[in-house]
Amino acid sequence: MAHLSTDDGYQLWTEVTGDGPPVVLVHGGPGWWDVFQDLALPGFRLHRWDQRGCGRSDRRGPYTLERFVADLETVRQSTGHAKVVLMGHSWGAALALQYAGVHLDHISRLVLVSSTGLDGPPSSYRRRVAEILAREPSDDPWIARISTGFADRSTALDHANRLNTPRFEPNQLCADALLAALRAVPDRAEACRRIAGPTLLIHGAEDLRPPAVTDSLLKALPNAERVVLDGVAHYPWIEDPDGFQKAVQAFVS
Repeated sequence: MAHLSTDDGYQLWTEVTGDGPPVVLVHGGPGWWDVFQDLALPGFRLHRWDQRGCGRSDRRGPYTLERFVADLETVRQSTGHAKVVLMGHSWGAALALQYAGVHLDHISRLVLVSSTGLDGPPSSYRRRVAEILAREPSDDPWIARISTGFADRSTALDHANRLNTPRFEPNQLCADALLAALRAVPDRAEACRRIAGPTLLIHGAEDLRPPAVTDSLLKALPNAERVVLDGVAHYPWIEDPDGFQKAVQAFVS
C-alpha cells in the first residue's frame, strides 16, 4: 500500500498487485471506496485506488469531474506505462468515460462494468431496492443497501460485509457534487462517439439496473461489445469470478 501525490498536493491511497500489463481500476460510488480486493486477473498488474474524499485517501475536495479525471491521470502515470487497460465499475464506468474523452491516447482497452449507461438507473430501480429492504430488514441500513447489489439473497449480506471491510464513512457531499456535475454534462453521447478504441461492457443479468441501461452506450460507442453474465447482479466479479475473468481476459489479451 502507498499514497500518490497529485499536482495539488492531495494524497491518494493506492495498492498494486500482480504482474503483467497494467489495469487501472476505477471504483464505484461516488463517495465510496475501492472494493476490488477480490478481483483476480492473472497475468495483469492491478492498480487500485481510493478516489478523492473517499476511504483511505485525503477527505477533502474539490469534488469536480475535472479534478477526478486529473486524479485518475495521476494513477495512470504511476503505472509507468503510456497506455493501460482502464476498468470502471458503476459510477467508476462514468468516470472512466470522462477520462477517455480527455486521455483516449492513454487507454489500450476500456472495460465498463455494471454501468448505468448514459441515462442512469431505470425508474423501477428505487422501487425494487425498497422492496428488497422491506422483505429483509437489517440493523445496518448501509450493509442492507449494498446487499441489494447481489442476486443470491442467501449470501448477499455476507458479500456486502466483505465489500465494507475495512469500512469507512461514505462521503455524501462528494457523491452529491459529482452526480450533479455528471447530470450537467451537455452531450455525453457525442463525447462517446469520439471514443473509437475497443470497449467491453460487462453486466449481470440480475442487476436491478438491467443490461438494457447500457443500450445507450452500445449505440454511442463506435467499437463496443457487451457480455451479460447470468445469475449475477451488480458485482459480477464476486458472484461469477470465472465468467468475469474469462470475459475480460478474452477481450484484453
